Amino acid sequence: MTITKACVDCKEQFTFDVPDREWMSWKSGELAQNAMPSVPEDLRELLISGICGCCFDALFASEVYE
Repeated sequence: MTITKACVDCKEQFTFDVPDREWMSWKSGELAQNAMPSVPEDLRELLISGICGCCFDALFASEVYE
């Protein structure tokens, strides 16, 4: 399945493929990281929150993780 989704922050559009079986697993309620292991995590985040990887990183750039 080919997905096209725009980031809600920067409005950049991303087009990528998700295997049908993985897409259906996610849509059926499986956690994205378990359902779509072949999809990079930044694109999974785009599907979940609508925010692309660059914007996500910018939003949390000041966070300090110990």
